[in-house]
Amino acid sequence: MDFLEILSLIIMAVGFVVVYSAKPVVKRFGLQEKQNCANASEMTEKEVQAYKMNKAVFNIKVKGLLISIPGLVLFILSFKR
Repeated sequence: MDFLEILSLIIMAVGFVVVYSAKPVVKRFGLQEKQNCANASEMTEKEVQAYKMNKAVFNIKVKGLLISIPGLVLFILSFKR
């Protein structure tokens, strides 16, 4: 395997690990408490907590996807040459 192929696989793996471990990361660092909810007055406390948790997990998963996209592009480009 070429250096670029290995590098792209490592970058993709890191991004996918971030996506896969999003929920434990949110729980460990308490990221759900840092989220804000615009419609909190219309929801119950349980719904607000679930909304904040889902929002924090989604944000981490998006960041993991943004990490893995350059690896995917590099992987595709390394096989084109």
